[in-house]
Amino acid sequence: MKQKTLFLILLFSTIFVSLSEAQEEPPVDPLKYATIIQDSDTIVLPRYTYNVEVLPLDSLYERNEEGTLILPDVDYTPPISPYATYTDTMIVNPLYLCMIYNGKVLPRNLTLYSEENENELFKGSLIHPSKTLAPNLQKYDFVAERRLDYYRSHPDKIKFSSIIFDELPTAIDDSDVLDTYNPFKELISTKTSFSLEAPTVDGATIKRKYWVRSGDHALQLSQSYFSPNWHRGGKGNFTVLNNHSFRANYHKKKVRFNNTLELRMSAVTSPDDTLRSYRIADDLLRYHGTFGIDAFGKGWTYSTNLEARTQLFNNHQVNSEVLQSAFLAPLYLNAGIGMGYNLDKKSKKVRHRRVRLDLHFDPASFSLRYVGHEDVDVKRYGIEEGKKSTFDIGSTVTGNLIYDFNKYINLTTRVKYFTSYHKVEAEMENTLNMALTNAFSTRIFLHLRFDDKVPKHEDFGYLQVNQLLSFGLNYRW
Repeated sequence: MKQKTLFLILLFSTIFVSLSEAQEEPPVDPLKYATIIQDSDTIVLPRYTYNVEVLPLDSLYERNEEGTLILPDVDYTPPISPYATYTDTMIVNPLYLCMIYNGKVLPRNLTLYSEENENELFKGSLIHPSKTLAPNLQKYDFVAERRLDYYRSHPDKIKFSSIIFDELPTAIDDSDVLDTYNPFKELISTKTSFSLEAPTVDGATIKRKYWVRSGDHALQLSQSYFSPNWHRGGKGNFTVLNNHSFRANYHKKKVRFNNTLELRMSAVTSPDDTLRSYRIADDLLRYHGTFGIDAFGKGWTYSTNLEARTQLFNNHQVNSEVLQSAFLAPLYLNAGIGMGYNLDKKSKKVRHRRVRLDLHFDPASFSLRYVGHEDVDVKRYGIEEGKKSTFDIGSTVTGNLIYDFNKYINLTTRVKYFTSYHKVEAEMENTLNMALTNAFSTRIFLHLRFDDKVPKHEDFGYLQVNQLLSFGLNYRW
């Protein structure tokens, strides 16, 4: 029994030793494995097995007696070890990858300069290539040149092309990577219930505006009161001044057509008049229009102008039924042909300061006076008794000035001068408007008139004066 046990032990020991010796690593077979010497290190890689009998490098470089490829002495070290292996990524030296033709046959560093002249190669460079990434690019060029040489020398051994693939390999999508939960990410996230897309905006065609309309409106009030025992005496009164101006101006290319319609009326209580409780102090309905075509120089035009003015209400003498004036009694009509000058200038130093000037010189013009009411004395307006009108030919000069001192104070002046070379008719209106707010203002109005056709006054002669100070509402658009 002991002999059988000893025999079995010797038998199993012999088999175990035989198996151990059979599992020793055999020598490297050059037909199954490739050995590469690089940076004094020996690397053994599985042979290329994509239906290619030998490695692509075997056609370019020779092997020594031990079967090792002899490569040029180039320091090529990939940024990451080509043999590092991760769970989902393997980074390998591209020099030993499968040969896939990608159509790139020109070298990356193709240049027209001579390689012998180093100064020409680096002409215009502020930093020498040795101080940049050029050394790393040389390593990349070494790999690209080796693969390019293989394309040219052995095109029949290229088994794959990028054309046969549906798509080239791409990096892993971030959505496929498990993202760890970050609580701070939710704090800065923004959620909206509305769309952030730009709304559709329909375009609009803006047409040029040739007509410009504007206007001024004022309702001014003034009141005075004297007690019965006032030491100097006097009668209190109440005055209402109502002014309206409408303007419509047309300008297209060289044609200008300006129109102004003015309505002015003031009523004042008349304690001294036993027949009426009030009197019409100022009553005016006036139209002024000019038509011109641009001429030489800036602002000059060939123009014609027309002015017509009358009143709307009847006006009587104090404590009398004598009618002094009425509608179309009198009617003043003036027209002429000549030259016009327009100026519109804004100050560059003072804000809202502006000057607007409109002058007309009519060497050929006429003036017509007409009284259309039988009860009105025609001699009061320079018309011969028994006639209703008078007609004169002469020259006319008219001017309109609007001067804005600032946003709240402005001066408006209107001047007219007509002469028949025998008689003269001249007018000047000055209005100073001082706005306290956008709606309230104080106005000072002064109207001077000279007419040597009417009877001469013993104190003022041919000069006529109308002055008014008022306070009230003012609106401009």
